Amino acid sequence: MRSPFRNASYLLAGEAASRILGFLTTAVLARRLGLDGFGQIGFAAAMMSYGVVFTDLGLITVGTRSIARDRTVAAGLAGDLAPLRLLLGLAAATVMVLVALVLPRPATVRWLVLLYAGAVVVQSTILEWVFIGAEKTGIVSVSRVVTNCAYFGLVVVLVGHSRNILHVPVAFGAAAALGGLVLLAAFVADFGPPRLRLGSTRWRDLLRTAWPIGASSLLTQLHVNLGLILLGLIATFQQAGIYSSAYRLVFFLMTLDRVFYTVFFPVVSRFVKDQPGRLAELIGTAVRMILALSIPFCAGAFILARPILQTVFTVEYAGAVPVLRILVWFLPLSMLNSLAGSTLLAAGSERQFFSSTAKGVVAAVVLNLVAVPLAGAMGAALAIVAGEAFLLLLMGRGLLRLVRPRLGLRTFAPLAATAGMAVVVYFLRGMNLSACIGYGLLAYSVLLIVLRAVTAEDIGLTRNV
Repeated sequence: MRSPFRNASYLLAGEAASRILGFLTTAVLARRLGLDGFGQIGFAAAMMSYGVVFTDLGLITVGTRSIARDRTVAAGLAGDLAPLRLLLGLAAATVMVLVALVLPRPATVRWLVLLYAGAVVVQSTILEWVFIGAEKTGIVSVSRVVTNCAYFGLVVVLVGHSRNILHVPVAFGAAAALGGLVLLAAFVADFGPPRLRLGSTRWRDLLRTAWPIGASSLLTQLHVNLGLILLGLIATFQQAGIYSSAYRLVFFLMTLDRVFYTVFFPVVSRFVKDQPGRLAELIGTAVRMILALSIPFCAGAFILARPILQTVFTVEYAGAVPVLRILVWFLPLSMLNSLAGSTLLAAGSERQFFSSTAKGVVAAVVLNLVAVPLAGAMGAALAIVAGEAFLLLLMGRGLLRLVRPRLGLRTFAPLAATAGMAVVVYFLRGMNLSACIGYGLLAYSVLLIVLRAVTAEDIGLTRNV
């Protein structure tokens, strides 16, 4: 069994490479499409995300959890879930096509939604979840790098101007298909050719188990992307472009959240089953690591928002500065929600997870409906952060019913280290951006070590699972 720490290393390396490529792709698109075109792409991609979540419907989480507990079921589960997810993907794509036909937006936007519907079908066939459950994260990283490398290359070649905007979803779908083929080849090598099984009884059992998770995922996606959807529907695509530029920068940082959840969920699933007495220690350590990883990015982005946006995009996106300063705080809130939510799911508390998510999303929807018409992109940023904070209160309450995390004064060490780093960055903010970030990183690293925010014993907790 590979250690979770090694899995995290593989995933972090692969995810970092993928997000860097994605980051470069975003910068190219923002510069070549302009504020209006970039807003249109953000709007259509947000609609696609709902379709992608529908192809999951909680099945991926159930499959990952089952394989993490017993890897011998991997091939059989893949045979059950692959055709079911494809059917869900076709259903989601059909709904997107119907929405595109009646969408009261320009023809270009409707075509973007239609083309992204095809990408939903492609993504429904990807077998990444099998390897995550089996903790074979090396091939997952390879697949993600291949996907993002292909996407970047296709965008550079195919999207030279705003008139090529329809090439963007085509490039995205083709790149996703290529990454999926990498995983399919690895699946055949490890488990043999997929033996697809069509069985309504088995599917019904899987959906009965997965639906609370799937409904929660759909609600969460509604919360995360509603601001961008509303901006595209009732505001302007310029406002959508401003919000999307800030959101894409935060999305780049969300690498940390994705890697954390991918690695932590199999680990906490085993702790719940095999070592429940150490669960409080695991959760407490994870909280401290989340703070150590996320809070310095928040402080740095808050102070350096303007030079970051001007460097990555252009002065055309200067209106995103206050949006980024708000939106960046979504990162630690989301990571803490991933911690609480994955623990509840690992313990089989799907209904508690769904209940908390539903209440949190209702609050977030209300906030968006009020804030976006009043304040545009700023309102959308405030709504998503406030909604995530409220969701954390609900998830945290559910977690505390299950386990009391072992916290101590060391939990505040990352915050103290971040405060010291922020002072350094603030006084150096007028110098070259790269140098300022470098000095800030150095200051934070030194303070992190001095304050013993994360120690070898903490890492050993994951190594010795």
